[in-house]
Amino acid sequence: MLLLQQLAQSRGGRLLFEGLDLALHPGELLWVQGANGSGKTSLLRLICGLSGPRAGRVHVEPELLYLGHNPGLKEVLTVIEQLCSSAALAGHPCSAAEALAALAPVGLRELAGQRLARLSAGQRRRAALARLWLPHVAPLWVLDEPVGALDAAMVDRLAQRLDRHAREGGSVVFTSHQPLPLKQPVRTLQVGGH
Repeated sequence: MLLLQQLAQSRGGRLLFEGLDLALHPGELLWVQGANGSGKTSLLRLICGLSGPRAGRVHVEPELLYLGHNPGLKEVLTVIEQLCSSAALAGHPCSAAEALAALAPVGLRELAGQRLARLSAGQRRRAALARLWLPHVAPLWVLDEPVGALDAAMVDRLAQRLDRHAREGGSVVFTSHQPLPLKQPVRTLQVGGH
């Protein structure tokens, strides 16, 4: 569950948003919308505890998984090393077999031993998203522009995974400049306008 109470944030002395109140429950999807520079990423960083609010309060329980706009991959690692490392850092170590199984739906199983430095932008995005297919994932996913550099087929596969996560009682907060082909109901939150 995610709870925002009278949340406000500014950047560079400019107010991005204020008075945000929201309760996101298990099984709900939330699409955070707004123009470039409106505070979408700032809101996601607040939710994840990566920055402090100007005012208000954020409450998350029990845990979350955050995938930022920049995938944050270590280029010296192989695809499977990165996935296993990310899972271990999140407190949910996975086996090599589990990692390989998670790479299959994102089309990277054959590239498991390839160094990330050799991958295209779309392949790197898919390598980061593979965490969503691991067997042990947090109940709340916070995804910043998850469809960036993805082809249409992978966007569909991602939407199917988000739908399944919601059906299984998980929640997702995401930003995107384009709608995702989701089947589950999607709430929207508009930020910015100051």
